[in-house]
Amino acid sequence: MELSQTLAQEIVERAMRILPGNVNVMDAAGLIIGSGDPARLFTRHAGARQVIAEGRAVALDATAAARLAGAQAGINLPLYRQGELVGVLGVTGEDAEQLRLPAELLRLTAEMLIEQAAGRQPDAALMTAPLLRQLLAPGAAPELGRHASLLGLKPDVPRDVLLLEFATPAPTFGDWAQRRVADSWCLPREERQWLWYRPGAEAPQALLDELPAQGWALQRSAWIPVTQPWTGLAEATRWALDLLTVAKRLRPDLVRVTLADLRLPTWLQGQAERPESAWLLEPLLRLRQADRDGQLLATLRRWFAEDASPQACAAALGLHRNGLRHRLERIQALTGRDPRRFAEATELYCGLLLLDSGWADSQS
Repeated sequence: MELSQTLAQEIVERAMRILPGNVNVMDAAGLIIGSGDPARLFTRHAGARQVIAEGRAVALDATAAARLAGAQAGINLPLYRQGELVGVLGVTGEDAEQLRLPAELLRLTAEMLIEQAAGRQPDAALMTAPLLRQLLAPGAAPELGRHASLLGLKPDVPRDVLLLEFATPAPTFGDWAQRRVADSWCLPREERQWLWYRPGAEAPQALLDELPAQGWALQRSAWIPVTQPWTGLAEATRWALDLLTVAKRLRPDLVRVTLADLRLPTWLQGQAERPESAWLLEPLLRLRQADRDGQLLATLRRWFAEDASPQACAAALGLHRNGLRHRLERIQALTGRDPRRFAEATELYCGLLLLDSGWADSQS
């Protein structure tokens, strides 16, 4: 396929909406057929010819560009259609490495336009996954939202987060999900997990009921119902991952988990790695060190599991009430917190959740 001048100029115009420097598009022979600088049209670009010869991105600083006819400092990337090199995208700028990410994202846009011009619907999931991963990463740069808009991803539409874990890999789930809910995003996370970002935040029960008919066995789902534009989805994603982790540990019986089911333990899971949370762990670490056979920790877990009911806890442990009282007094002596007093029990409960998250062991 030959890259047309009309298509090349469309790519340039889209790109220059979000980039301050000039953009050029070269054909497969290295001729500039689209440019933000009309004076450069239909001239040869030596940097592009190097990209064509080597089949890889070529970054040029001012010194290197001065040695190549028709080249300026910046970065040049190959454009492909179905594995065939059809042109080169060049972005001008002094710091080529700083341009690499926006240029790569623009390349995605250009290749989608090339596919569409050839009458072939591009694989949206394949083309947009790299951008979505950047967009959903903590601390994502604001310009990524503009790139997402160029690709038609509607980043400012508020979306919820639904994390699904299947019994076996479900490689086609993303295609189905994006057809099933318009303007939703899907990303595979691990071999059996998918993150699904849906506009509207409607309860997912009806959608989850459809999965068996598609051949997918849901092992567990975690839903964060609050909708966010793209700038808030990194945090919402972390909540979903923490919720799934906590549900596996505390409520393995729950298949469809929502944040309301385990809000406090999920919040604590997110606090575990923060140094300011250490004070909650310290009393439990002292208890664990002194509790060689684990009897006192087991008693504390059961105490909370039985809603601090002395009768129910003693019965569950097979103890006389006096035996339970003795253990609770030992816990108080070792931790400085009385599990029979509400405020102090709350600290112990939160500390126990942090301890059982495994984070303390991972730091030792």
